[in-house]
Amino acid sequence: MKLGQINTLRVCRIGPYSAFLDGGALGEVMLQKEKPARAVAEGDELKVFVYLDTDDTLVGSTAHPEIVAGEMANLEVVALTKDGAFVDWGMRSDLFIPRSEQMGDMAVGKRCVVLALLDRTNQRMIGSTKLFKHLDEENNDNFVEDQLVDLIICQCTDLGFKAVVNNTHLGVLYNGEVFQELRIGMRLKGFVKGPRQDGKIDLILQKPSAEARSELEKRILDHLRHNGGVSKLTDKSPPEEIYKTFSVSKKAYKHAIGGLYRSRLISLNKEQITLADPSEK
Repeated sequence: MKLGQINTLRVCRIGPYSAFLDGGALGEVMLQKEKPARAVAEGDELKVFVYLDTDDTLVGSTAHPEIVAGEMANLEVVALTKDGAFVDWGMRSDLFIPRSEQMGDMAVGKRCVVLALLDRTNQRMIGSTKLFKHLDEENNDNFVEDQLVDLIICQCTDLGFKAVVNNTHLGVLYNGEVFQELRIGMRLKGFVKGPRQDGKIDLILQKPSAEARSELEKRILDHLRHNGGVSKLTDKSPPEEIYKTFSVSKKAYKHAIGGLYRSRLISLNKEQITLADPSEK
């Protein structure tokens, strides 16, 4: 059995006020009373979230939180005290974020990316918005160029956006390479741009591979055919217009039309690109 996680435990006895679950080496786990009440019998197996309550009692709840220890989610602040903040994580009791684990101002109603973890001093569940304190930001040994990764947008900076990478690391998406709306807490796929000497991870949202460029070249040709063989989107067009049409960065678009030009499939100037073969218009 693991604290702060979802466990499947067996009902080992029924007490006068509550049922108890077999927690193995950690001892019995008291089944939290839920509304509406649920009838259980000895031998039943239940999927419960196991944690320590404020009295250090092991408790199992059939209600599950949005995140367990080691996971992150975009959660709303519901209360502030002199000792910290509380966020709604879908449980009867809100998740506490001590002041020592807060980054930036917190206000009731504000949402922030919160990491759930076990407090090292007492093994109770707490939250943290100091992601840099718990995630690796300077060791990219486990990542390779063009690797597909899961991202959670967690912070806006002068350079761009910081993102949680595969729930374990932090990386950066640079402003000049982001051509879509990003929001704090947003989950999406991305790619590792390439290894850096300092161990940090640079990220991109479109894969810059030869396969991706070839697929984009086909889409550009289809776009030209559907528009009479002519397009006003050139390598001089604003990045926003290019992304609106093809959902790629300006850099990727320039590479693609450069390849089409070298293959003599298009002609181009500052105002437009044109299919080179008139019969395809």
